[in-house]
Amino acid sequence: MQHAKRLIFFCLLSCSMSANAWWETAHMMVCDKAYELLNPSALEIVDPLIKVHGSFGRSCLWADWVKAEDRIDTRSWHYINLPDIEQNIYTAKCPVNGCLISSFHEQIEILKDESASARQKQEALWFIGHFVGDIHQPMHVGYPEDRGGNDHLLEFVDGRKTNMHSLWDGQIIEHMESIHGQDFLSINVSKKINEFLNSYHSHEIESWGQESRNLAMKKSVGYRNNQLTTITNEYMETHFDIVQERIALGAIRLSKTLNRLFSEQS
Repeated sequence: MQHAKRLIFFCLLSCSMSANAWWETAHMMVCDKAYELLNPSALEIVDPLIKVHGSFGRSCLWADWVKAEDRIDTRSWHYINLPDIEQNIYTAKCPVNGCLISSFHEQIEILKDESASARQKQEALWFIGHFVGDIHQPMHVGYPEDRGGNDHLLEFVDGRKTNMHSLWDGQIIEHMESIHGQDFLSINVSKKINEFLNSYHSHEIESWGQESRNLAMKKSVGYRNNQLTTITNEYMETHFDIVQERIALGAIRLSKTLNRLFSEQS
């Protein structure tokens, strides 16, 4: 009986890790590649704030670690959901307990506040890195009625069950890695960073969120009106480029945000 219980536990743990693997990979990549783009004055401030986790990438996972139990109040900070009749992120209203947009602005203010404690500044930086990753994932700007695609149920052609949020939060990259290997994503994100680095980038998180909302509404994605029901390899491979681009843009914009913020402080 004990052996069976242990087996069930490890199976559940394995499933849980698999479900989170993609976006852990993407969150770390957004922050680690942003770190490579930081200027010396930003690095001087960032390095002490991420030291406890060993890297900026690991620091950017913290917000997901604590929302489950220690900081339940922060769960709503990871997304902003809008009904279909409301497509403009700039006019969207956050609930009282906060959303991705308002929480990002609040943490920026904490990071700028000279009277904030070292711990408050640490958490603010960790939240900011995480939130930039979240806002570039289209299903974090989804519908409230299906909880950002979590209740938009899907099936792979082999019969496995999933949902739209998990598909975009993990399984597209898992498929990418199964075909091309684990280095493929990082290599292509770096190429896209080089492609887009010197382009104009809005410094407003609302603009980044609007991009994600527009992507979520694209016909090819199949989110609107629950059009997508069955996931094929072709569907996932068609969207590899979008996933790579969103991670690259997240890294660029996070680095520009921190470089601008810390250059103003110095």
